[in-house]
Amino acid sequence: MAPLPRHFNAIQRGAVWFLATVLFFILSFVHVAYAGTLSCSVTTAAACTGTVIYRMSGVANAHAELPSQSTAAYASNVVCCTGVTGLGNACSGTFATALKLSGVTNAHSEQNSQANYVNNACIQAPSGGSVSIGYQATNCTGFDTTLGSMSAATNAHVGDGTAYATKICGTAAEGSQSLTFSISDNTIGFGTLVSSGARYATGDTLGSASDTADAHTISVATSASSGYTMTLNGATLTSGANTINAIGATAAASSAGTEQFGARLIVNSGTGSATSPYASTNWALDTGAFPDQVASGAGDGVTTVFGVRYIGNISASTENGSYSATLTYVATATF
Repeated sequence: MAPLPRHFNAIQRGAVWFLATVLFFILSFVHVAYAGTLSCSVTTAAACTGTVIYRMSGVANAHAELPSQSTAAYASNVVCCTGVTGLGNACSGTFATALKLSGVTNAHSEQNSQANYVNNACIQAPSGGSVSIGYQATNCTGFDTTLGSMSAATNAHVGDGTAYATKICGTAAEGSQSLTFSISDNTIGFGTLVSSGARYATGDTLGSASDTADAHTISVATSASSGYTMTLNGATLTSGANTINAIGATAAASSAGTEQFGARLIVNSGTGSATSPYASTNWALDTGAFPDQVASGAGDGVTTVFGVRYIGNISASTENGSYSATLTYVATATF
């Protein structure tokens, strides 16, 4: 009997065939984080275990300075806020101005509705959260906490919560943070692999001789404060005891006649990014590092659509068989 040709016939002789079943465990979910109630008090800089919003020269009749300052005389009276995970004092993102100061230190203060001072002391809530500041006579009813008090609406001295009748009041919350994750097609294929040239996976499982289209797309978005990562796990192409070599951790170009199984990611839209070596125009599959990070993104709520492409090459001595691989993509958000 004449030897079988190395390109194999898919029906008569059992093709060298790739069938990738891409599994994932979370299609879409919303994670709601409740970290308690905002609580603020006047304490020392050394004792503050939360976020310093502003610093004062005393508990009454005091000047103020921004939390970025380090005047020694102000270290004994800092407004320290806790109770909300991810709380900050940056004047960006989701924030509210607690006080406006006439300078970065040794400053008079005014309420945030005034327009005389340009140095802002702020409370920043995590992405997806909320924060508000108000000024009320006598108490902070309707708010979570009292930050301090002040002598007037502008050109004011400040103090702790008992120093003056006008109270500085605040409320903040984490709110809900979400991760969404979806895949366009979880069964893709190369068709019949041949030693004379590369094959590229397609969604109809027939494969292509040209690297011109994504095999499938993966869409990811999160509002989590620290963004997300996406990892790849699984194994290389396998048929019984036989395998086709994964390309490895270093991106490589297609090499016809050499066993290769690899992938790469393209950002079709959005703000996320592919991770090296999968971000190259060449190919990689680092099975030795599985689960291996392939992409990441910020917690900006923007959906990134990643185009995923796969290459398959065989050699003249690759064993006949029906080869398949199961690859698992997992998106993980850091809240």
